[in-house]
Amino acid sequence: MKTFIFDIDGTLLDSVTMYLLGLQKTMRRHGQEFTLDELRFSNGIPSTVTMGRLGFEGDAVAPAVKEWTQDSLDFVDDVDWFPGMKDTLVALRATGAKTGIVTSKNRDQYSIDDQRFGFSHYFDTIVGAGEAKRNKPFGDPILLAMQRVGGDVADTVYVGDTATDAQAAHDAKVAFALATWTTPQPGPEFDPIAARLQIPADLKQLL
Repeated sequence: MKTFIFDIDGTLLDSVTMYLLGLQKTMRRHGQEFTLDELRFSNGIPSTVTMGRLGFEGDAVAPAVKEWTQDSLDFVDDVDWFPGMKDTLVALRATGAKTGIVTSKNRDQYSIDDQRFGFSHYFDTIVGAGEAKRNKPFGDPILLAMQRVGGDVADTVYVGDTATDAQAAHDAKVAFALATWTTPQPGPEFDPIAARLQIPADLKQLL
């Protein structure tokens, strides 16, 4: 593999719980109580889609997304890179591999992460929600990231932790590598899985 494209939450960062707690707080403000498990459907899909499924419509969607983003910041102190991920990214780039991010976050949400974790030091391109013609689970944003870095379908891998990530990789016709540190027991909707990564350093075996 020569091009490595990554999801963020649950793949690069141990941040899924932060966003679930933030969403839970937002929904409480709007008079609705959900368990974290009931909100896990939101992992891997655009925030506007999440809010639509939770009953927000039209002009109410964007303000609700902003509330969610702000509420999630209350839990940001516990978020960090998964162990070994930064060193692995440095090692991949040292071989000449291209790296990118394809995320369901919008630019505001991504900017918060970038300011704290310095993604721009590790990745050649970022494709956020709404930048490609269609978001994940379609392959459009992966193909856009590949286009930006000069990648090829035959030697590109998308690394993620959700069924949405797997479906996007399959739609783009690139290999899918599963971050088992978040999803140790994937269902059949993930298939085919080209690589089951136990730790981030396993990515170097794909070179």
